[in-house]
Amino acid sequence: MKTNVFTRLAIVLAVLFTFSMLTSCQSKEEKVLSQMESLCKTAEKESFNVQDIDSLQEKFDAVRQTAKECNFTDDQVKELTKLEVRFTKAIAKKAVERIGNAVEGALEGLSTEKN
Repeated sequence: MKTNVFTRLAIVLAVLFTFSMLTSCQSKEEKVLSQMESLCKTAEKESFNVQDIDSLQEKFDAVRQTAKECNFTDDQVKELTKLEVRFTKAIAKKAVERIGNAVEGALEGLSTEKN
């Protein structure tokens, strides 16, 4: 239990550190793109846990809110859209894995009950 708390805390701190390092000398638009890239990388990591989705989704929503205040170029809008799709795919993949694990567990439970 303590390991999960420490792991989550480490992930949050790593994301925040990455945000601060990547955004120190950038325009507001570049910061949003860098933050979105960092969120994508975090969601795509094998070590990323399904239980961390809510925390990461909150960060994603905050970045999207900040993006509404930006004046993106056409290329930046395309890049932001690609990153949003990439993030959504990564989160969806984790959700499918979670459902698959739940179904597998249920099937294993049924097979052991019959024996």
